[in-house]
Amino acid sequence: MEYPPYPNDSQAGPPLLPRSMPRWAVVLIAVTGSAVVLLPILAVVGFFSASGTLHENLRFAYEDVTVSSCRLDAKTRRPVAGVRVMSRAARSGSYTVYLAFRDRAAGGGESAYAGKGVAAGKRTVVVKDLAVGATASERVVGPVAVRGRPVCEIADVTFLSTALASASATP
Repeated sequence: MEYPPYPNDSQAGPPLLPRSMPRWAVVLIAVTGSAVVLLPILAVVGFFSASGTLHENLRFAYEDVTVSSCRLDAKTRRPVAGVRVMSRAARSGSYTVYLAFRDRAAGGGESAYAGKGVAAGKRTVVVKDLAVGATASERVVGPVAVRGRPVCEIADVTFLSTALASASATP
């Protein structure tokens, strides 16, 4: 049985085994391991940094739309909503407003809309080609009669630009 070579008697410590990996391979493994760990972290930091600066002036279409009135029509007993759209977009465009009507007198039970009544239908109103800074008002009548005071809510708003992107681009 052969033992690995031991150091000189003047030195203490474990036996010196022959080198099995070249130094360049160890350096390559260390650099690759560091890159595998650090690159995803740098990518996440870069993403959040860029998304914060790129989207700081981002606007949503629902910020431009309000329900200005919500009343009950005396003759038909259907809810009537007044919708006001004030365009603060960078370009002219069309707004599509989805309204939800609720009947407060019918109760709400244990639903997520408790206290707001039960559904009394939905309606959609489109404001076409509204200029930048312009205001439009629309009247929307609910689809069914309600027993008590109605609730008019904006369910969703979409905006579609009608201007060419090159028309508002700055050099």
